[in-house]
Amino acid sequence: MAAQKVTQQTPETAVITAKIEDLRKLITVIGKDSRFAAGLWVGFVKGFALGIFVSLVLAGLKIVLMGVK
Repeated sequence: MAAQKVTQQTPETAVITAKIEDLRKLITVIGKDSRFAAGLWVGFVKGFALGIFVSLVLAGLKIVLMGVK
């Protein structure tokens, strides 16, 4: 079995590697926040549409029932 080659990082490459990892984590957090905001917005729109639909149905029933009497 061959021995693994150990590579040491210079301070410059360590800083660059840390910045890359930091950017990867930041992009992941932005993606999670974006997904959460999109889900929140969709829930708001669905609730608003459902409210309008129910209001129109109830208003229509009221008009129909008042017209019958």
